Amino acid sequence: MRCFGSIYRFLLLTVIFGSFASCGPSPQAGGGIGGTGSVATVSTGPVTGFGSVFVSGNEFATNGTSFTVDGIQNASERQLKKGMIILVNGTISEDYKTNQIVQRTARTILYEDTIEGPVQFMAQDGLSLIVLGQTVLINQSTIIDPSVPAISSLKQNDLVEVSGFVSGPGRVVATLIDRKNSGEATNYQVKGFISQHDDSRQSFTIGSLEVNYAGADIGQMRSPSGNAWTGLLVDVHGAQGLSGAPGQYGIRMSATNVKPETLRAENSESTEIEGFVSQVGTPGHFYLGNVPVQTSAGTTFEGGTINDILVGTHLEVYGSLAGGIVNATKVEFEGETELQANVAVINATDSTLTLTGLSALAIQFDSQTALQGQGNPHSLTDLQAGDHLKIHGQLRGGNTILATEVERSAPASTVQIKGSVMSAADPFLVLFGSSIDTSSIPENRFLGRYGVIGRSGFFAGLSSGEKIVLRGTYQANTVTWSSASRGD
Repeated sequence: MRCFGSIYRFLLLTVIFGSFASCGPSPQAGGGIGGTGSVATVSTGPVTGFGSVFVSGNEFATNGTSFTVDGIQNASERQLKKGMIILVNGTISEDYKTNQIVQRTARTILYEDTIEGPVQFMAQDGLSLIVLGQTVLINQSTIIDPSVPAISSLKQNDLVEVSGFVSGPGRVVATLIDRKNSGEATNYQVKGFISQHDDSRQSFTIGSLEVNYAGADIGQMRSPSGNAWTGLLVDVHGAQGLSGAPGQYGIRMSATNVKPETLRAENSESTEIEGFVSQVGTPGHFYLGNVPVQTSAGTTFEGGTINDILVGTHLEVYGSLAGGIVNATKVEFEGETELQANVAVINATDSTLTLTGLSALAIQFDSQTALQGQGNPHSLTDLQAGDHLKIHGQLRGGNTILATEVERSAPASTVQIKGSVMSAADPFLVLFGSSIDTSSIPENRFLGRYGVIGRSGFFAGLSSGEKIVLRGTYQANTVTWSSASRGD
């Protein structure tokens, strides 16, 4: 998983040097710093709310916005759905006195499916399916459209649309799963990393999908000579798939169009992109898909460190775009969870424990979990009920966290949770399968990125997948929550 092959590494290093050489002004960037207090911005991520359009929790005004949805130009905002991964090109207005963002405005919004095609397999646990040779992973943030009554209701050959992040070769982490009616026109589509590119046969594979691109429009691609496409993240449209390709879920498709997946901009003063690391190069340099990212001594990290950036890591990156390279000012680790609470119950049989205030959440320990702190604990058996723990981990399913680092500290009544909302309806929040009542939180302790936003501001537009931080204290077997923060 940590490497797509030596050819891919060589290709990406070539792109790095080519990108640096091409730095300079680009008309694609749009806007710029001037007397208006606005800068150009490029943003990618899932739609998390409406009333304007929220992208990864950030609101964009849409007055005068041009929408393109599934190739249809002059579309409308009504055609977007929560969970769709979109690309926004627009402006950010800033108050230079306070350095606070006053408004984000979208000039263009583009949406394209990640996968569109027939279901080949549905896992019994409901956590994955295979569509057009791609493994689609489902987690607690995946939105299942009402057109799919239940994920378990999907059957072989049902036509679906998937929006999500390409997390590796043949893998997509779904943010939205939608169903197409059998009578609808279907233009099969797949986004993924190319492997086994054979220029002589005009073919390549993506996961278990074999693509023939003879006769396809490849005008946006670099020259295919020398199998130069291997490792690229591409968007492929094509005719109906046929079985018979190698592998258990092998399938073939004749492409009508092949194009690279890009930000469609070379320069932008503000850039906010979300995705999975596809390649790690020199220290501080990595790729999200095809997009190179460069960190520096001034880059801040949330939820991890520069050493935690590995192939397959889910990140949100903030910075500026110059010559096609994102110069990161902040890197956030998505899916990384931080907890601080007391141990409620330890279950040594399955190597889990639960925490006060989050009875539905299981903290899973394995051989890689690092323990440290007071008393020098080495394993789960060294812990006991009432211990105060600081936990870093990765969410596995809706209500299990695989602990990566655990620190035992002096006894304390502090409780702190950083994680993704599963659902919200004032005054209740559901995180990790536990319903949390926020009634005890005072009005002035509901916080946004720049200060107090109040209860109504906190819950407005709050939707599945957004990250929040809750703080409280534990007394007499009860957690009293004292503050709630969201990252708008």
